Amino acid sequence: MTSLSERLKNLGLSKGSEITVLAKKDTRSLVDELNASTITNDLGKIIVVEKTFPYGYLHGDIQLVDQIDTTEIHKTSKLNGINCNLKKIAFLDTETTGLSGGTGTLAFLIGVGRFGEQGFHLTQYILEDPSEESSLLLALSIYSEEIEEIVTFNGKSFDLPLLKSRFILNRMPVPFTHLKHLDLLHISRRLWRQRLPSRSLKDLEHEILHLPRTEEEVPGWMIPELYFNFLKSGDASLIKNVVYHNAMDIVSLAALFIGITQMLNKDLFYYDLDQMDVFSIGQVYERIGEYSKSIEIYEYCLKQSTFSKNFMIELNNRLGCIYKKQSQSDKAVNLWKNNAENGDYAACIELAKYYEHEAKDTKTALLWTQKADIIIVNSKISRYKKNTQKKELHLRRTRLEKRINGNV
Repeated sequence: MTSLSERLKNLGLSKGSEITVLAKKDTRSLVDELNASTITNDLGKIIVVEKTFPYGYLHGDIQLVDQIDTTEIHKTSKLNGINCNLKKIAFLDTETTGLSGGTGTLAFLIGVGRFGEQGFHLTQYILEDPSEESSLLLALSIYSEEIEEIVTFNGKSFDLPLLKSRFILNRMPVPFTHLKHLDLLHISRRLWRQRLPSRSLKDLEHEILHLPRTEEEVPGWMIPELYFNFLKSGDASLIKNVVYHNAMDIVSLAALFIGITQMLNKDLFYYDLDQMDVFSIGQVYERIGEYSKSIEIYEYCLKQSTFSKNFMIELNNRLGCIYKKQSQSDKAVNLWKNNAENGDYAACIELAKYYEHEAKDTKTALLWTQKADIIIVNSKISRYKKNTQKKELHLRRTRLEKRINGNV
């Protein structure tokens, strides 16, 4: 009969004393491997890597500049439309021991970049030993004293909540609660959702910045494992590509910030932009209530011949909706008529409302209600939605017919 120990061994289990661990190698130190330095503060020591990308450096298609008006990018990100000093903005990204956050996840590499006198200066703080975490957090806290704003990519959901939890767990004050935060993920989604299926930083690097990464790149999902293997083996070469990955993320973040800022600052009608991007910028301004700007952009888009039929329906409806909000429904009528002739139910309803309540033309309002009824009958929407809209149309049609017959 097979013993219990043999059965466990067959399942891949063994005694603690039999577990093989990665042997410590005779390797170069982390400082030597990364051409880094060690800094010591009141709470311990950490590894620091620094590099400057000079002004004029091209990161893909974007050139790093020392001055740029940030008013529009702040306004469209709902940060009160202020022109923040570029040199007071820190671009931040973390590499962590887990991809989902949580109290058991720590940031073993925190990268921050700022525009300085000579160019974009990148500083990366690295934990050689997790027991030195408080030292790393203190270094970040000191760094934060000189900045007014943090820019991240998905930092609102991941990086900043994670760092906040680490400061709290280490019983340290959270240093960036008073700083403005601009998360480029959200404005990137709004700007490029029309033409890019994915708006991850990697995809934006490829599609917008036109930047290829070198063979030094490692995929993000591998990074926690590489760090754990480094802790076990002491092989500093395992961290080198992680540091490269983090550095490229931060410089790409800065380049994307400049690129979006230039998009919003330039004259849209002379700047070489994809027409879908021009439309998306109009949506961004519509979202924040800058209707004069969005009207200007949408009217420009209407003159272009590059858009599909379905897209033109959306464009007409958006522009018509803005005119209606500004009590200029008469300007929206032709837009709605164009859409209605292309089988758009919503446009028929808007026309029925306009002729009933504003033009006081009940017969024409009834005609557009009947047109909407025909569209609904032939539509491929769900049965529930179709029945709901039929009921609404029946009530509208009944009311209009009573008025025409003099019963109201």
